[in-house]
Amino acid sequence: MKIDRVRARLLEATPEVGVRFGIGAFTTYSMVLVEIGTDDGLVGYGEAIARRGGGMTATAVESLLAEVLVGEDPRNVEGLWVRMVDRLRRWGHSGGVVVEAISGVDVALWDLVGKAYGLPVWRLLAGAGRTRVPCYASSVYINDTETMVAEALEQQGLGFTRLKVKIGRPEDDGGQRADLAALRAIREAMGESMTLYVDANGAYDAAGAIRMGRAMEELDIRWFEEPVPPDDLSGYERLHSMTSTPLARGETDFGLFSMREVIDRRLIDVVQPDLGRCAGITGARQVWTLAYGANLAFAPHTGFSGGLSQLAALHVAAAAPTLLALEYMYIDNPLREIFVGGYPVAKDGWVSPPDAPGLGLDLDHDKIDAYTVG
Repeated sequence: MKIDRVRARLLEATPEVGVRFGIGAFTTYSMVLVEIGTDDGLVGYGEAIARRGGGMTATAVESLLAEVLVGEDPRNVEGLWVRMVDRLRRWGHSGGVVVEAISGVDVALWDLVGKAYGLPVWRLLAGAGRTRVPCYASSVYINDTETMVAEALEQQGLGFTRLKVKIGRPEDDGGQRADLAALRAIREAMGESMTLYVDANGAYDAAGAIRMGRAMEELDIRWFEEPVPPDDLSGYERLHSMTSTPLARGETDFGLFSMREVIDRRLIDVVQPDLGRCAGITGARQVWTLAYGANLAFAPHTGFSGGLSQLAALHVAAAAPTLLALEYMYIDNPLREIFVGGYPVAKDGWVSPPDAPGLGLDLDHDKIDAYTVG
């Protein structure tokens, strides 16, 4: 079995309602779909994250990585991962678009190998072997307090016992006072049994994050996600030493290469790799080992990426030796619903990975073609 083609294309779709959070708003979602075919007819699919400028990521797949892969045996997944990384890392590219491109390729390779062996990826990983995965509802995005409370109660009514809430309003929209008012109202409405996570998407400086972290202690917040920008490691250090609210990050990190220092310096309590950015399933396995060695919680991030990235995260969560919870996005996202029969539905805060080979779901190619823009 040899790889004979590697292709990438950009997909975009517009939900009925976009999202608004601490650093801006998204009214259109995008993803880079990676397709890898073999000379015996098997095809694997993966996804690279594409929040902005996804055309660059697609180009990186085809112009930088394809020549490393064509003619190779896809079953040598980790060997090919090292070859791709070595091709880029020695130029100083241990992050950014090129690592996101590797993420999409790596997920496609695992999908391909699972199909070759007739095993779902979560079984192929030979990990914890969970047939169902604990998940949290995500996310209650920034809105007026009444709307946020109603949305939170709706998710509680669907059986979720864990919920993420977005904060990080600008001062002209009430700032931290409005964020705290919304959080207090949600906590009061939902009661003490609901586990709450809070995500600022890097909206604060260290001083503002410290104020929020301390204020949230009385609300029993399970984690404070991305309180400051990802490059402000000193800010994380200050905040971690000045509040008992646990800290989380990972969606903006490029797997092993940027998580290593964060974990070594004990700047966080929860590790959240995103499968579209962390150098794929191989990268996520490396991160879960780092997290386990440091006795940190492991909780894969999904966000409003497309369905393949979210599906890969589900397989990783099912296999990870230690797992806190998987992010389960309930927001409207056409790019998640690109599968025949739809994406797996969570029930009472649990979701099960598919049992079919590879990632386990068939793509709806009519939808793929409809959303393709490049």
